Amino acid sequence: MRNSNTNNWRSTALIAGAILTAGVVTTTSTTDVHADNSQNNAQVSNGQVTYDQVRATADQQLAQLQSANDSKEAQQATANEQSNAADLAQTNAQIDQLKASHAALEQEQAGAIAQAQASTTASIEAQTSAANAEYQQQINAQQQNEATQRAANDQQYAQAVSQAAENQQAVADINAQYQQALSDAANTQTSQAQAAANNYNSAVAKENDTYQGKLSAQKATNAENIKNAEASLASVTANANKPYEVATTNDVAVTGRVAKPQTDVKVPAYVTKYGIHLEVRGYNGAIPVSDYTYPEFANTYYGEYPDSAVITNKAAESTPHDISEMPLDFQPGLLSYDAKNDHSEKVSADGLTADQVQVLRALALSWENGFRNNVFKNYREFYNVVNKNDGFVNVAPVDLVSTDFTDNIANQVVANRTKYNVDNNSHTVKDSGMPTEATYSSIINNATQNLKKNLTSEFNGKTVYTDVNENLTTMQAGTPTLLNYAINLYNSMQGMYYGELVNPTHIGGHAVNLLRAGIRTVGIGFQKLTDEMTAKNGSGVSDRKNPSYAVTFDHVGFNIDHDANLTKEVQNRNVWGTSTVDAQLNTIKTAQYHVNKVPGTKTVTPTATDVQKATASEQQKLADVKAQAQQSLDALASAHQASLNKLEQQYNDAKAQVKANYDVAVTKAASVRDAALKATGVVDLQAYKAQLDSAYQNLVKADQVAAQKLAADRDAKITNIKKAENAKLDAKINELVPSVDPQIKQLQDQHQAVIAHGDAVLAELKAENKAAYNKLAEQFNVQLAAIQRREDAKRANEVRLANNTVVLPSAVKVANDGNVDTVAFPTASNPLQAETTGRVQTVSAPSIVKTATQTPIAVAPVVTTVNHAAENTVKSNESSAPVVTQTAAVAATTNNGTQISVASTADNKATKADNSEKSVVKADTVAKKQTPAKKSESSQKVDQSSMSIVALAATALLGTLGITYSSKKRHN
Repeated sequence: MRNSNTNNWRSTALIAGAILTAGVVTTTSTTDVHADNSQNNAQVSNGQVTYDQVRATADQQLAQLQSANDSKEAQQATANEQSNAADLAQTNAQIDQLKASHAALEQEQAGAIAQAQASTTASIEAQTSAANAEYQQQINAQQQNEATQRAANDQQYAQAVSQAAENQQAVADINAQYQQALSDAANTQTSQAQAAANNYNSAVAKENDTYQGKLSAQKATNAENIKNAEASLASVTANANKPYEVATTNDVAVTGRVAKPQTDVKVPAYVTKYGIHLEVRGYNGAIPVSDYTYPEFANTYYGEYPDSAVITNKAAESTPHDISEMPLDFQPGLLSYDAKNDHSEKVSADGLTADQVQVLRALALSWENGFRNNVFKNYREFYNVVNKNDGFVNVAPVDLVSTDFTDNIANQVVANRTKYNVDNNSHTVKDSGMPTEATYSSIINNATQNLKKNLTSEFNGKTVYTDVNENLTTMQAGTPTLLNYAINLYNSMQGMYYGELVNPTHIGGHAVNLLRAGIRTVGIGFQKLTDEMTAKNGSGVSDRKNPSYAVTFDHVGFNIDHDANLTKEVQNRNVWGTSTVDAQLNTIKTAQYHVNKVPGTKTVTPTATDVQKATASEQQKLADVKAQAQQSLDALASAHQASLNKLEQQYNDAKAQVKANYDVAVTKAASVRDAALKATGVVDLQAYKAQLDSAYQNLVKADQVAAQKLAADRDAKITNIKKAENAKLDAKINELVPSVDPQIKQLQDQHQAVIAHGDAVLAELKAENKAAYNKLAEQFNVQLAAIQRREDAKRANEVRLANNTVVLPSAVKVANDGNVDTVAFPTASNPLQAETTGRVQTVSAPSIVKTATQTPIAVAPVVTTVNHAAENTVKSNESSAPVVTQTAAVAATTNNGTQISVASTADNKATKADNSEKSVVKADTVAKKQTPAKKSESSQKVDQSSMSIVALAATALLGTLGITYSSKKRHN
C-alpha cells in the first residue's frame, strides 16, 4: 500500500481519591448489618448515643415546658376577657342609671327652665334694639354732615360765577391778545419749515446729479474689464478643447498554462485487472465503479500507481511542462508526465534540497485545501458525514496553514522515522518500532501543550477536543526532476483523497482525516527512503535509480466543545506560527496569471471635465472681474445713499428746530395770558368747580368707610350680647339640672384601667415563661456542646466519603496467616487515642456501610485507565476507542480468598486506520486530594502490610462509591 493513515486516541485521566496515611481502614454503623454483634457493638459510638439521648430529652422537656406556658397564657387571656366583659356590663349599667336620673330631673325643672329661656330672649331683644338705634343715630349724623358740605360748596361756586361776570371784558381782551400771539407763532413756523424744505430738495437734486455721473463712468469701466476677461476665457477654452498626445502604459493580462486533470483515464489491461486496493472499510479488493456515488472519483485511484506512465491517453492539456503549470485547486482527475517537455529544475542524486521541499509543501498544502473546499462546495454530503458530531455540518472549513510551527513538527517526524528505520508502509507510531516519545502524537503533544493548557483554562466548563491525525503516502520519480516528483505526489494524493470518497457510507480514512473541520495546520514531511526500504515487497517503488520519499501529513487542531463559532475563532488566532510557503505559492500564482505594463502613446480628446479644469483659472478671473464691477457699483450706491441719509437727517433737524421755536412762542404766550388773568383776580370756574366736587367726594368716601366700621361694631356688640345672655341661661339650667357627663367620663376611664391591668398581667406572665424556657434551653445547649466536643475528638481519625465513614485508628497490629491479611478492629475508649484491643478477624476488603437502615455495599474492583498517548489505527471511517489490555497491578483479595486485578493499562496497537485522534480535556476537572486528620506520632507507625491494606481498602472504597479514575471523550 502506498498510502496509510492513523488515528491516535488519547485519554485524559480524571483522578479523584483520598490519600490514606498510617492507620487501618474500619467502618462504623448505627445498625446491626450481618456482622458479629460483639464486634458491632464495640464499634457503636457511646458518646453519640449519649448526645442523641440528651438531645431527645431536651426536645421533650422543652416541648412540655412550652405546652405548659401556652396553657397558662391562654388561661390568663381567657380570665382577662371574662373580667373585662363583667366590668364593661357594670360600667354600662351605671352610665344608664346616671342618664335616667338626669332625664327625670330635667322633667321636674321644665317650668323653671322655660321661664329662664323666655327671660333670656327678652333681654337679648331689648339690647339688640338699643344697639341698632345707636348705629342709626351715627349714620344720620354722617348724612347731615354731607348735606352741610354740599350746600357750602354750592354757595362758594355761585360767588365765583358772580365775580367772573364782573371781569368778563378784561378777560376777553387778555384772551384776544393770547390768540394773536399763537397766530404769529404759527406763521413763523410755516415760513421756517418751507425754507428748510427748499434747502433739502435742492441738496438732494444736486446729490442725485453727482451720483448719476459717477455711475455712468463706472459702468463704462466695468464693461471694458468684463469684455477683456471674456476674451481671455474664450482663448483659453479654445486651446483646452484641442486634442493632444500623451505617453501611456497599457495593462496586458498574461494567463499562464495550467494543466487540467482528466478523469477518463485509460490504463493497460494488467493495471485494470490488478486494480487498486484502497483503504476503505468494506472492500477487500478493487472497488467497483458502480459503487461510487460520483463516477469522476472512480479512476482517480489509479494515481496510486508509482508512475503516471500507466496512463495511456496522455492528453496534452493534462501534461504540465513546469512547476508553474501545476494546478492549485485540486479538482478530481490525474495528470500525465512527459519527460521530453519537462522544463523544471533537476533533483540531485542526494535528493531534494530544502528549497525544493518548500515548493512541494506549498503545492501539497494548496491541494489539501483545494480538496476540503471542493468537497464542501460540491460534494457536501461527504463533508457533513465526517463532521456530523463536531458541530460543523454545513459550516465551511478554515483553510489549513503550513508554518514554521508545522515545519518543525514535520522535520522532527522525519528525523524520528529515519532514526528508527520506519519505512513508507508504516506510520510514526509505536507499532513501527519506535518509543512512545518518538511518535508523531508525542511530538505534537509537546509542541501544543502550552496552547492546549491555555485553551483549557480559557474555556473553563467546556470540553476542548484535540484533533490530531497522520496520513502517509509514497513519492517517487522516474526522471529526477522537481516536476516529476510533483506530478507523482499530485496523482498519489488524488487516489488517497478522491479515490476514497466511494459513497457517504464508505469513506476512506485518509479522506476522513483531511475533511475534519477541527484541524488547522498540517506538517508535511519528506522522509528519504533507504535502499532497504525500497527493496521490500509492497514498497510500491518501481524505479530505485532516483530517491524515493515517504510523505507524512500530520494534521493538528482543536475543537472547542463542538461549537463551530468558538472553534473557528481559535483557528483564526495568531497562534499557529508564520507561513513558510507563501513565497512559493505566490510565484506559481504569478506565473499562472499576471498583468504586464506595455508603454505607448495615445491621442486624448479633452473631456468636458478636462476643459473645465484647464479653464478654471480664467473662469475664476472672469467671475472676479464681474464681482469687482458689481462691488464698485454697490460702493457708489452705498456712498450715494449715505449722502441722502445725511441730507435727510439735516432736514429733520431743521424741522425739529422749527417746532421747538413754535413751542417756545406758545409757552410764552400762555404765560403772559395767565399772568394778566391773575392780576385781574379771575378764577377758572371749571377748575374751581372740580376742586369743590373733589372735596365733597372725599368726604363721602370717608363716611362710607366709617359706616362700615360702625356696622361691624354694632354686629359684634349684638353677638356679645347673645353670648353673655346664653351663658347666663346655661348656668341657670345647669344649676337647676346638673350635668352627668363628668361622672360618665370617670366610669369609662375606670373600665379602661381594668383592661390595661389585665394586659399587663398577661405580658408579665409571657415574659416569665419565655425566660424560663430560654434558661432550660441554654442548660441543654451547654450539655450538648460538651458532648459534641468529646465526639469531635473521637472522630479526628475518621474520613467521610459521601454517606460512608472510614475510621483510621491510632495503632494497629497485623496478623498474617501467610495468605490473607488480618486487621484488628479496636474499640475506642479514649477520645484522643485508639487502643489496639478487640477481636482479630480476617479481612479481604473493607465492607462499606451506608447510614442507618441501609445494607452493606459489595466491593467493586477499580479499573484505572492510564493516559498512555497510545496510537490506535483501525481500517475504518468510524471513530474507535483504543484497545485496553489488562496487566498485573494491585491485586485485591476477595471475601473468599481469591484475588482479582484492580488496575489495567491502555496500550493501543497502532495500525493504519483513518480516524482522527481526539484527546479530551475537561476544563473544569480538578484533581482533589483529601488530607487526613493530624495524628500522634505513635499512631503513624505501621508496617508495610498495613500500608498495603490501606491502599487496597481505599481503592475498593472509591470504586464502590463510583468515583471515576479516568474519562475518555470520543470525538467522531
